[in-house]
Amino acid sequence: MRNIKVFGAVCAAFVLAAAPATAQGIIGPVPPLFSGGTAIGPDGTYYAVVPGPNSTFQSPVTELMAVGLGATPKWTYTLTAQVGQVLPGATSVFVVETTFTGSGRSLTNTTSVLVLSVSGGTKTTSIAPAGNIYDIQVRDINGSDYLYIYTFTTSSGTGVNPASYSVTRMLTIYSANGTIFKSASL
Repeated sequence: MRNIKVFGAVCAAFVLAAAPATAQGIIGPVPPLFSGGTAIGPDGTYYAVVPGPNSTFQSPVTELMAVGLGATPKWTYTLTAQVGQVLPGATSVFVVETTFTGSGRSLTNTTSVLVLSVSGGTKTTSIAPAGNIYDIQVRDINGSDYLYIYTFTTSSGTGVNPASYSVTRMLTIYSANGTIFKSASL
């Protein structure tokens, strides 16, 4: 148990120390795929987003590492997109990822949720919600994980002065296998 606390403290210290130093220009910028995210699952497993082996600023590699109570890695999973939140559930780990395509004015980003199994870190599925995510939660209901994703979309009308805009908010509940359990407009 002491080893996991030491590992957690080292990771937390790195994240806290790197942010001000980077802002002051003392250390080079942190590779864009490394967010330094950590989370603790319901079973006590510690999940950390860490730079992968041979990671450089020009060619960043990011991994999600699951560390058990004995401070030994259970598994690692190589991530290929910019990592947002890591949301562990009872049977699944949900990782919010953003990929970028194009450049300049034609740059587009796509946010999706990667679903990994808690037991082995294997990819189960990927969820691509419609709209922009503004809140995301994992809920365990009778031993099954459900992902609550709150999204919004905007549209503009034909008005000239002032132009009219509308915002549509949705709640979509996904099961751990990526199927939509329920969807409702808010």
